[in-house]
Amino acid sequence: MMRALYGASSVAVLISLMSVGMPGSAWAQAGASAATPGSSAGAQLDEVVVTGSLIRGTPLDAALPVEVYSNEELERRGAPSALEFAKTLTISGPITGESYYFGGPALTGSVQFNLRGIGANKTLTLLNGRRMNANTANIPSIALARTEILKEGAAVTYGADATGGVVNFITRDHFEGLQVEGQYKQISGSRGDYSLGVMGGTGSDRVNFLWSAEYEHRSRLHALDRDFTHASLDPTRAGYNPAPWSTLTNLAGWIPRGALPAIPSATDVGEFGPAVGGIVSDFTPASCAAVGGRYDNNFTCAYNYIPYYNLVEPTDTYRAYAQLNADVTDNMKFHFDVSYGQVTVPEIFGSPAQPISRGPALATGAVNQLYVPITNPYAAAFAASKGITGAQGFTPVTYRLLGHGGNSALSSNGFGVPDRVENQMWRVSAGLRGTLGEWASFARDVGYDFAVTYNQANSFNTHPDTVGFRLQQALNGFGGPGCQAPDLDPNRFGTQNPAAAGQGACQWWNPFASSFAGQPVRGLANPNYVAGSENSAELTRWLFNPRGIETVSSDLTVDLVFDGRSGPRLPGGQVGWAVGAQARAFESRQNNSDPLFNGTVQCEWPRGTTSANGPGSLPMEANPLPTTDPNFRGCTPDAPGPFVLFAPDPPDYADRQQYSVFAEVDIPILDTLNVQAAVRREEFSGGLGATVYKLAGKWNVWGPLSLRGSYGTNYQTPPVGTIPGSVVVNARTITVAGGNWLAVNFITDAGLKPETAKTWNAGVIWQSRGLMDGHTFRAIVDYFDIRTQDEIGQVADPNQIASLVFNGPGGTITTCDPARQPLLQRITFNAGCAVGMSGVGTFSGLSTLVGNGPGQTTNGFDIQADYTLPVGNGDLSLNLTATRVTELRTGPTSLDGVVVSTGDDRLGTLNFATFAQAAPKLRANLAANYSLGRQNLRVGVNYVSAVTDERPGIQYGEEGEDWITVDLTYRVELANELALTASVANLFDRDPPPAQEELGYDPFLANPLGRTFEIGIRKTF
Repeated sequence: MMRALYGASSVAVLISLMSVGMPGSAWAQAGASAATPGSSAGAQLDEVVVTGSLIRGTPLDAALPVEVYSNEELERRGAPSALEFAKTLTISGPITGESYYFGGPALTGSVQFNLRGIGANKTLTLLNGRRMNANTANIPSIALARTEILKEGAAVTYGADATGGVVNFITRDHFEGLQVEGQYKQISGSRGDYSLGVMGGTGSDRVNFLWSAEYEHRSRLHALDRDFTHASLDPTRAGYNPAPWSTLTNLAGWIPRGALPAIPSATDVGEFGPAVGGIVSDFTPASCAAVGGRYDNNFTCAYNYIPYYNLVEPTDTYRAYAQLNADVTDNMKFHFDVSYGQVTVPEIFGSPAQPISRGPALATGAVNQLYVPITNPYAAAFAASKGITGAQGFTPVTYRLLGHGGNSALSSNGFGVPDRVENQMWRVSAGLRGTLGEWASFARDVGYDFAVTYNQANSFNTHPDTVGFRLQQALNGFGGPGCQAPDLDPNRFGTQNPAAAGQGACQWWNPFASSFAGQPVRGLANPNYVAGSENSAELTRWLFNPRGIETVSSDLTVDLVFDGRSGPRLPGGQVGWAVGAQARAFESRQNNSDPLFNGTVQCEWPRGTTSANGPGSLPMEANPLPTTDPNFRGCTPDAPGPFVLFAPDPPDYADRQQYSVFAEVDIPILDTLNVQAAVRREEFSGGLGATVYKLAGKWNVWGPLSLRGSYGTNYQTPPVGTIPGSVVVNARTITVAGGNWLAVNFITDAGLKPETAKTWNAGVIWQSRGLMDGHTFRAIVDYFDIRTQDEIGQVADPNQIASLVFNGPGGTITTCDPARQPLLQRITFNAGCAVGMSGVGTFSGLSTLVGNGPGQTTNGFDIQADYTLPVGNGDLSLNLTATRVTELRTGPTSLDGVVVSTGDDRLGTLNFATFAQAAPKLRANLAANYSLGRQNLRVGVNYVSAVTDERPGIQYGEEGEDWITVDLTYRVELANELALTASVANLFDRDPPPAQEELGYDPFLANPLGRTFEIGIRKTF
């Protein structure tokens, strides 16, 4: 209750500031409910189907909260990109599209709207009122007339996926001529971003053909080209950012081993022999610091991986669009459009190699997973330099193939492992609409709208990882693509042939500090480097697998809607109605032909190589088996595959069909009061179904004052391709593990069901003249409330699970009894559980469940205000758009009978799990626009309130900062249809708010560019 009162008081202050001096002696007779930020209040709109309804009307009559952004308004802003536009919406939550490896490299360049901050999967995206892919890369920005945003749930109108709202991009109806435009943005430290576009059109009043083509390019911006990333570089500085540091590195501690057992068994001693001394460090505190490392202990020289990353990756976006509008008869109109979009990101740099969370050893876990025989010349040199005698080999406590020293073998443009992303989107839609005409007799005025829409998304991405068994082969002297030495010992995995090791095409891998000259990005020299000891680029490339996968998803939608006005005439007019049906078919196919990646190789070692497990056992190939099985050969039942971090991803196929019927009525009870009601029933393949409904109304209470409200239910289905029982492995940063990235198994629950939601809105609209004649004023305040149930996603966050298991002082184990702590069974320990054991370096991964988890509750206020007045020979308009969230809460959840969370208050916090889902309390945009003839000057102020880091302990950027930027845009339309635009974004060069994340800021909330200068030109022929 106190939260609601506090939120209401904040809104009251904003309203009072907006309404100072607003007289009530004169007013417009109808309040505008579809607000166009920055536009005049009394604009006349043709009768159309408004976003959120199936009945023709005008936005001025609608009872629904719809914001309209015209193409002209966006031009006055400097024609922002889709990413810039999405991030400035005050009703937006975290937005994808920035280069952010940790939030999903495949999402780079893919802008997905996230209205209300409850998830992008709950925002429906439309093009001309028809469904399209959530990735907006194929939106023809040059051809848009306006963008309508419905700020409430709309599943009853459009079906699933619209709990948070709807974004509807609407293209021009008619264009003749040729328009060419270009933009260039100057960015310090970068070659700049630029775009080109061309649009053409031809036709008559009855037929018009429009086409467009566009190209956008973003240039690379290195992480260290911005000062705010430097806060993580010096671990001795108080208050440094520890997020981009890993204790799993290639500067390791090594355990000297005695003679190899004749028959290996599934323990480190049983496979590699007894330790013949303590840990031998491959570094000193001084040599660790010399390469930019952090000395933690004698087996850990942590490394900072952020110098290998980029804040912006080179991205190319291509778009093409064509549409045909034709009047077939006086009662029939035909529309056809086809759109194509492609996003190509050639390289998205990550760390030089993935951490080893499991390896080719018979024993499970992350420690002692590799063995370096003393016959490896680099091991012999290491032993000699450390004065070690009697050792027959070494095992690392933990290890990463490459870290300090970078990786120059996979790209000439950086020193990390590059992913590649290529996304293609196709969309084709055709439809007929009109009225039935004279042949239908009494139904002649009944309207119809029939359409068929097809979407296809083709996504290809790579995500390289180290192949564990190849690394062991190279440590043994049998590395490289041309090595074909025969194996002489079937009792031990890998090639056992001492005479052939390192001979001919067979190469040794050097895992020691002598192998690299220094930290290449920062220019730091390695004092332990030995010239000539480098690993070859050929051998390095052989140790990686690109893990490329293609996913093709498509959906076909067929819509038929009839609408009209009939029945007795009420005081407000005739009743409007609409009825219809929709059929949708989805298909998703994942293609993967690589045997190392597609599950053909199920275990750490491939077919054709064998090992025994203990005296008296027979040599056998590895198969997925429990560790207690006598035939166990190091491969656990989850079929982990050959990679050191990620799991295989077998090809799969899924489809789904949906059928629905729906109806809507608009009842004009009085001239000043109308009510809308709608219902929808949808059935899904698999025996799922849902019935949803909605009620809405608007009341013009008195002259300038109107009230509106709505209440409805919504639903969300499991994503196509969700396979019960399937396991997906990803890396996640785990707080109790010292922030290291470990493997997490996401297991899909077999009992998934649709999630549901209830939403309601209540709004007040005031529209009148301003302080003087010629002034206009409009203010809209809407209250929203959304409550979801059984949300589909991870039931428990990996960090929640780990923190409950390691719940003692300093993140330690308090019990090893699964009866007392059932979540213990979800932890993959390196060497078993022990009370008092720290979470740092003691476990390699964990598992969680994907299913129906807790719901969310969010509510708050949307505020819009416009004031327009003449100033001199021009017009000045002042505009405020704001969203004040008063509650954002996740409900309680349990896993394996353990209460994982009693519920989280997410409002005003960073909400960091693996990456942030920040929830600022207030977002606001304030703009002043002055138009004088053909000239226009706009000043905009963008405000996002600070979020605090809720993680325990003291965090870098713990209290956050308000994110305030000022943008300035000047536009002039010259003679001969030529327009020039000049913009300065982030005028005062504000850094993004600090956050304890790898890049030092939250890419879903802010941007790293600093002050930018942009020029644009448009010519119409």
